[in-house]
Amino acid sequence: MVAEQPHYLPWVDFHEQLARAGTFVVLDNVQWLRRGWQRRTRVALPHNVPQPPPTEPGFQWMSIPLENPHRDTLIKDLAVDARQPWAREHLRMLVSLYAKRPYFASQVLPRLEPFYDAAARESGPGSLLRVLLASMALFNEPLGLTPNLVLASTLDKQGEDKSARLVAYCRQLGAHTYYSGLGSSLYLQVGLFRDVDVRVLWQRFRHPEYAQGRPGRFVHGMSLVDVLANVQLDEVRQWLEPSPWGPFAPRPPGE
Repeated sequence: MVAEQPHYLPWVDFHEQLARAGTFVVLDNVQWLRRGWQRRTRVALPHNVPQPPPTEPGFQWMSIPLENPHRDTLIKDLAVDARQPWAREHLRMLVSLYAKRPYFASQVLPRLEPFYDAAARESGPGSLLRVLLASMALFNEPLGLTPNLVLASTLDKQGEDKSARLVAYCRQLGAHTYYSGLGSSLYLQVGLFRDVDVRVLWQRFRHPEYAQGRPGRFVHGMSLVDVLANVQLDEVRQWLEPSPWGPFAPRPPGE
C-alpha cells in the first residue's frame, strides 16, 4: 500500500509509487498546505529567462487558484477559483514552454487539451480534488499504470496520529507492505506497523537525468509533463519498472 496526498501534475517519483502500489490511498482528508505540492507543480522557466545560479531554483511553480481557502480546510473540500481562466492559462503556458521539445506534440499535448477542457468547467467544494485526481491519472494509460485508488475519506480515520492512521488503513485494506517516501522517516513509527505484521519499505527511486532543453545543471522534481516532453514513453516506462538494484530499501539512512 502507498498513501500520499493528491498532487497536481506530479513528478516521476510520485508515478513510481503509483507503479509499485497494489492500493494507492489518496490522503484527501488532511488539511492543505499553502506551500505544499497539492495544487502546484514545477515546470520549466521561460526560454528568455537566463539559467539562474545554483543558489536559485531552476524552475517556476504553476499553481491552481483556490476559492476562499482557509488554513484548516481539508483537501477534499477545496474549490478551484472558477472565476479565473486558470485552465486556459495553464495550457497556454505549457504550450509556450514545451512546444519545441521533441515529444511534447505527440506524447503530452493530446492529453493536456481534454484534461484542461474538463478542468475549466470545474467549480464548487471538491472541485480541486477532482482536478488533482484527473491530473494524477493523465498519463497512466501510456505508462501502463493501473493503480487501485482509494480515497482516505472513505476509510475509518482512527485518530490524529499519522502513523496510527496509516496502520489502520493497512489493516482495513488488508495490506501487508507499506511503501513510503523517505521523507516520512522523520515521523513514521515503524514499530506500529511491525506490531500488526506490516512490513515498511522505503522508496529509493533513482531519478534519471535527461536533456531538459536548457544549458546548465539538471533540475530535479519537475512535473511529469517536463519529462514526457523530453523523453520517449518507452524509456520512461523502463524507469518505472523494477530494476536489478531494486526500488526498495528496508530502512531509511541512519535507522
